[in-house]
Amino acid sequence: MKKIISLLVLSLMLIGCGGNETSSQEEKAKGFAFEVNGTAIYMNEDTSLFLEDLGDEIEYFEAKSCAFDGLDKTYTYAGFQLKTYPQDDHDYVSSIILTDDTVTTPEGISIGNEQSQVVEKYGQDYKDNGNAYVYTKEDSQLEFLFEDGYVSSITYKAITD
Repeated sequence: MKKIISLLVLSLMLIGCGGNETSSQEEKAKGFAFEVNGTAIYMNEDTSLFLEDLGDEIEYFEAKSCAFDGLDKTYTYAGFQLKTYPQDDHDYVSSIILTDDTVTTPEGISIGNEQSQVVEKYGQDYKDNGNAYVYTKEDSQLEFLFEDGYVSSITYKAITD
């Protein structure tokens, strides 16, 4: 009987530990994510978790940060640009800018899509800034800039306040 109780207690402890892992994964899944080559990138995410998976950048630039202590960094890849901010000896994602129509949002929107397609995929819950729609989710924003009714720019932004 003691063995059964011990096994039951051990099982409950293991289940509890597994539950904590799921919570961490769910926490990470908040906000908008940009996906490239099977890697999901979230705003305010530590770049050490995925930067190596992206491979070599086409271009790299760094400059002293105006808002943080350290260097802001910009990595340019085919179809997008990844910008970071420094904090506590780590670099975090501050924005991702899609630079051409070879990449899309996970919902399938790319530069050149019609404005109505953005609303169809992302809904009516946006802030209209004249020629841009800004969607907010958790600690991130997704901004679509329009020109003549077509997407001309897509930017993921971290909310760092």
